[in-house]
Amino acid sequence: MALVAVLGFLAALSLLLIGIVLASRGAVDATSRHLLRTQAQLAIDSALDFAASAIAGAKEDPAALLEKAEVFELGGFRVKVSARPERGKVDLNFADASLLASVFRAGGATPDQADAIAASVEDWRDGDELVRPNGAERRQYEAAGRAYAPANRFFRSVAQARFVLGMTREVFDCVMGDLTVLTQAPGLEVRHASPALQRELGIDPQSLESPTATLTTAELVTPGDVYEITVELEDTTRRIRRGERIAVRITGNPEDPYWIIGVEPLFPAREGAAASCPRPGRSS
Repeated sequence: MALVAVLGFLAALSLLLIGIVLASRGAVDATSRHLLRTQAQLAIDSALDFAASAIAGAKEDPAALLEKAEVFELGGFRVKVSARPERGKVDLNFADASLLASVFRAGGATPDQADAIAASVEDWRDGDELVRPNGAERRQYEAAGRAYAPANRFFRSVAQARFVLGMTREVFDCVMGDLTVLTQAPGLEVRHASPALQRELGIDPQSLESPTATLTTAELVTPGDVYEITVELEDTTRRIRRGERIAVRITGNPEDPYWIIGVEPLFPAREGAAASCPRPGRSS
């Protein structure tokens, strides 16, 4: 009986030791994963600083990064960083109905659907209850069974556009990367617009002049300009893949050259667009 008791005690002690070892191993694994995530974020932050500083420091010529993405190794990660002016997007709050409709057609909406969504966007952002042709105000939202009505003020974010009457999930997922609320300008810098929007506007990318050939005032970096910087990070060995799309505003202050004004994960939006956007050469 004493031997049985001793063996039982040793078995219990062994189980306790196994539990301690497993718990320690789990803690080590969790610490390793946390360290890897921290390293990845530091790499993304470093790539962002490199890109934003290059844009802010450009003088006579625009930063090469605006025309071609750069790929390099950083902290053991393969990093790809690219950038484009936010002016290459359409501002929800300032664009006219024609330009808005072009965006939605590029996103797969039919001409009639695109016109209706554009009118509804205008009705959402204005300050009255007057309905534009094909547009929508409170009564139309109520008739459609919506539990909300137009804000009757400017869009605070691109995400709000998904609630506009007539907007479908597919169209929104496709065009969200072409929309902004940060430029506060009615026009569009077509050189930096997406290929789909360029096609919809009838613009041949090959006909656009090289940005290094002629530098116009609109292409100069000025304080207040906003740029979208995209950072993709990958390490197949350690099985990590991360990406962020960061909006930065150029300050003109050499001591503090840019401010981060928006960050969003890259891959969900990209994958949503890939699944929703019409393919070139095939009608929507």
